[in-house]
Amino acid sequence: MVVAWWVLLTLLFLAPYFRGLFFPPDQEKALIVAALCFFLVYLYRWGQRRTRFFEHPLDGAMLALMLIYVATLPLAVNKGLALNDVVKYALYFTVFWSVSRLVDTGERAEKLFYTFWLSGVGVALAGLATATQIIFIRDGFLNGRIYSSFQYPNALASFLLALLLLGTYLWYQSWREGPHWRGLAYSSYGLALGNFLLAAVFWGAKSHGGVLTLILILPLLWWRLPREARRPWSLHLLQANLWGLLAGLSFTHLASAGRFDAAWGIILLGTLLSLGCQWLVDYGTYRGWPNPLDRVPPPVWWGVPLLFLVAGAGAVLAQPHWRTLLWNLLHGRNAVERLYFYRDALEMMAARPWLGWGGGGWQEAYRAFQHYLYNSTQVHSYYLQVGVETGIVGLLVLLAAWFFFLRSAHRLYQAAAPRERLLVWTSTVAALAIGIHAALDFNLALAALTLLLFSLFGVITGLELSARQPQEVSKRARRKARLLRPSPAPLVAVGAFSLLLVLLGTTLTLAGNAALAATQAMQQHDLSRAQALAMKAVSYNPLNPDYRELLSNIYLWQQNPEAAVKEAQAMVKLSRYNEKSYIVLTEALKEAGHYREAVQAAETAVRMAPFRIQNYELLATTAFYGGYMELSHGKREEARALFDQALQVPGMIQQQMAKVTPEEKRLWVVAPYLAPTPTIRVVVGGSNYFLGKYAQAEAEILALLPQLQSEKDKTIKAQALLWLVLSLEKEGKSSEAQPYVEEGKKLTPNFDQWLQQASKLPVLA
Repeated sequence: MVVAWWVLLTLLFLAPYFRGLFFPPDQEKALIVAALCFFLVYLYRWGQRRTRFFEHPLDGAMLALMLIYVATLPLAVNKGLALNDVVKYALYFTVFWSVSRLVDTGERAEKLFYTFWLSGVGVALAGLATATQIIFIRDGFLNGRIYSSFQYPNALASFLLALLLLGTYLWYQSWREGPHWRGLAYSSYGLALGNFLLAAVFWGAKSHGGVLTLILILPLLWWRLPREARRPWSLHLLQANLWGLLAGLSFTHLASAGRFDAAWGIILLGTLLSLGCQWLVDYGTYRGWPNPLDRVPPPVWWGVPLLFLVAGAGAVLAQPHWRTLLWNLLHGRNAVERLYFYRDALEMMAARPWLGWGGGGWQEAYRAFQHYLYNSTQVHSYYLQVGVETGIVGLLVLLAAWFFFLRSAHRLYQAAAPRERLLVWTSTVAALAIGIHAALDFNLALAALTLLLFSLFGVITGLELSARQPQEVSKRARRKARLLRPSPAPLVAVGAFSLLLVLLGTTLTLAGNAALAATQAMQQHDLSRAQALAMKAVSYNPLNPDYRELLSNIYLWQQNPEAAVKEAQAMVKLSRYNEKSYIVLTEALKEAGHYREAVQAAETAVRMAPFRIQNYELLATTAFYGGYMELSHGKREEARALFDQALQVPGMIQQQMAKVTPEEKRLWVVAPYLAPTPTIRVVVGGSNYFLGKYAQAEAEILALLPQLQSEKDKTIKAQALLWLVLSLEKEGKSSEAQPYVEEGKKLTPNFDQWLQQASKLPVLA
């Protein structure tokens, strides 16, 4: 039991430092540790004759949440992503269940809080250190915002806000216990310092969702706080956030300007001010100073801040310039864009309402549903993400988990003693802070934050289970219980389940390691070793489409296109809505000489992501290349069909762009609007030439040439000149073609060879 407790605390402490456990390889290793802890906890309880596995409704709800992802695995549109989500929810369940059985007293709950709090302080310091280049964390500080080890500022803000609430609880308990050293409660100083650091980095993350969540939960927190705790809690949170706000914003500004010493000076100043406030509180309390705040009527605490808020909002809204500035400051465009994400998510849910698209379903298929081009592999709403992935059934299970948690928290709060009542309420509000923010963002995609949330679920569950136990058991009853031998069946079942999770995490880790080694071998041009390692990765994890892609690319490098086609087809079966699968299949089919099938695969890539111009380029070039090769083999009708297909691409682009509304065009910022690119226009020129439409080919290329002036356009310009020269010669304009021939020779030494080869092919007039 002791081993499981300390290993679990270590896992929860370290989780945020591994990129917030966002990536599957880190989650797989965490699952191995969590599953072992889970088994040890149950083994101890079994030895104590406490063999019941399901003792609380949340046990069933959390297990059901994991099982719904298992159930959707056969139906998932991306089997590899779905398996990754099974790993995540198995991790969440094992941690929840372990916490709920290990945390059976308020003292244990506080130790768990300290673990998370210390981890959060470390994350905050890591964010400050990477912003000032003391340490390096990839994407730890970008655009004047602190990302720290989470590498995503909104998730970082949600994590720190929850820990600031837990830290305030710990501070209050320490401060309330009274003096321990020279008349001061010295431990409260360390907690005040840590809470200041949490607040500083919270504000330095510049998360609007985090600030909105803070505003929403403060009245909720105040609602059920004991009367004697309201003033110290309010003052502590006020001073921590005041100095944190000033220090966090000043620090990020100075760090962005490279003034690192000044940035740390600001943090030091904030530290001194925070500790000074703590000293004043302690000295005044323990020396018997009269507190002038006692004379402030309670309505003033609400009325003055509300008055300032209303007055400030009125002043801002009265000025158009300030309204625009506020809109930009709040990233209003991003907020509007998320509504479009939600609309597309609801359309996906409507398409598969009951069991959804499987784990990773949004990431796999959202481009087929989007109404304009945006890049977001997450819905930016945890609840809609679960709805897309597991349908109405999974969403109801998630909502049931929240219901059971809140019901248990309410019951526990009503029956608890004052100290434990404060613990319960703090845990509840901290969990709600995470859950509210998750409705507006994808924070819970980072498993470290979700582990904090479900650990809070576990705390409430554990305390309620403990409260149900009889306070005293007779000696006779205890002796009788020791004489009874528990049935081994539950232990065998839990052991088998734990072993299955350990094996799952281990095999997936081995598969990932083999794939990484295969990629490195490819970079070193050791193709035989790369092939062996890639096949090993596939054998360990046959559901991951990326491993099939890797193997297909290796076969192409080995000049074995038919084998590459088989692997690409296997990839499509595992990932049916991802454009990448059809791109890989297109390249393999093209190399194997299956041009008609290659064009069909490219057409599917366009359907899967109709706003990605790269897919139209792939379709155009594949059709043209296939037509060229078929023509060289004397298959005139096949070539004609492929050239006609290439000519249809600009019209397809125009039709797709016509569907975009003016509002959606304003939100389209990640790339230029859909329009034929130089690559597509050269293909159009070449296809017109081979179809005997020389005038159209000449006009297309002449209109394109002025746009091809940069060094990077040399190759595409040479190709354009090739079709222009051939078209002019067919039109009897050899003298006009000669300058373009000379220009083509300057661009590439192979221009004469290109002319000779292309001119030998017949024209399909």
